[in-house]
Amino acid sequence: MSAQSQQAAGVLVRDVVRAVVKDCVPEEAVVVEGLLRYSDAQVLARLRGRRQGRDPLGFGLAEVAPLVTPVLWLTLEAARQRLADAVVDGAAHGSASLWRRLLRRRSTPELIPPLTRAQQALVQRMVIEAAAEAGLSQQRARRIADGVVAGLALSEPGRPPSGGATGAAR
Repeated sequence: MSAQSQQAAGVLVRDVVRAVVKDCVPEEAVVVEGLLRYSDAQVLARLRGRRQGRDPLGFGLAEVAPLVTPVLWLTLEAARQRLADAVVDGAAHGSASLWRRLLRRRSTPELIPPLTRAQQALVQRMVIEAAAEAGLSQQRARRIADGVVAGLALSEPGRPPSGGATGAAR
C-alpha cells in the first residue's frame, strides 16, 4: 500500500498533533517540529520514556509546565490503537494474515481512519482525561480536545488537517 493510498484512508497522527498545537498551543510548535524529525515509532518511544522520569527533549521543559504535545500525541496513538483493536476484534479475530500486515506496517506513519461520531466522542473524552491527568485546566483540555475532533472531522482524505479549525482564543 503506497503512502498516498494510506493517507486517503485517514489522517496521520503527526498531522493532527501539528495542527492542534499550531492552533491551541503555538508556543509548543518548536517541540512538535523537533519531534517530526523522527519516525512515529521513535517519537512514541521517546514520549513514553518521558513518563518514566526521563526528559527526551533534554532541556527540562517538562519541569516548568505540563506540555500538551506529549499528552496529545500519546493520547491520539492510544485512541488509534484502541480503534484498530476494535476493528480487528470485530472483523477478523485470529486472522494470521491480518496480524502479519499490521506488524509489517510498524515503520509507516500512524494513521487514524475516518471516524464515526461515536468514535470522535471517544477520542474527545480520551484527550480531556489525559489532559486533566497532565494537570491542564478543564477549559484548556476541552479546547484541545475540540481541536482534535475538529481536525479529525474536517480533514480531507490525503491532506493534513489545517490549523484554524478551533480558533486561537486562549
